[in-house]
Amino acid sequence: MHRISTKIWSHLSIDSGERSHQKDIVVSKPYTISSFRDLVIQVAEISFRNSEQVLFYRGQKKDFTKRFSDGRVASSFYPSIYRGLSKDNEHNHLTRRYDTLVTNSKRLINKFAKEKYKGYEKLSKYPEIAWALLQHYEICQTPLLDVTQSLRVAASFALTGEDKEGYLYVFGFPYPNGSISFSVDLEMINIRLLSICPPGAKRPYFQEGFLVGSFPSSTEERLPNHDIGVRLIAKFKLDAEHFWDNDFQPIPRNALLPNDDNATTFFDGLLRGV
Repeated sequence: MHRISTKIWSHLSIDSGERSHQKDIVVSKPYTISSFRDLVIQVAEISFRNSEQVLFYRGQKKDFTKRFSDGRVASSFYPSIYRGLSKDNEHNHLTRRYDTLVTNSKRLINKFAKEKYKGYEKLSKYPEIAWALLQHYEICQTPLLDVTQSLRVAASFALTGEDKEGYLYVFGFPYPNGSISFSVDLEMINIRLLSICPPGAKRPYFQEGFLVGSFPSSTEERLPNHDIGVRLIAKFKLDAEHFWDNDFQPIPRNALLPNDDNATTFFDGLLRGV
């Protein structure tokens, strides 16, 4: 995945009124936002001034970081398959994770074929679609990262329960052109879950879910361009005390992760070999 090369209007622009290089954005401190209303206003400005990008969001309870060789600390967004690898044995660990991914992908594709589920042809042609489903339902580690086009969904994931603060990130991607979008020039893939999941799989619809990652992925080693942070436009720290109000309420956890999601039962059976 390639870094955004042009200067960007970001959270840094709120105070400076100027655009910044992406490398400066990813190492900067997040801008503190005290209400959902203020978040929408700031993101609206970012969207308007970065019209060449489509904005996607991700909410987290913690700002995960990495350190560059010059000592600077940057926000980091490696997909799950590249996280926590031992430097002493990185290749072998990554190979085992990909072996697990391939095994689960084959089981998923065979299950679709056996039960004659709609979408089998596309699933068998594009393994990344199987990866997207396995990642979104947390079956195994994959080279894809969950994002959403809903600010409210991202903020609801960032702030749950008794959390005093959370983090919301804004990414800029090319305009998607279908259920699965490959950008050869930028070496990235974007999968729209709503286009590949049946209605009974409720989670992607309530979360307005997308999966993004580098293309092609690497089974050999973790590379800097696997970090989705190269597309980061803005980052915000959410102050939980007054963030939600009567006009803007968080989406309940049981709505984001519905108990009656047919896909959850499906994946439980898949893992048990049913």
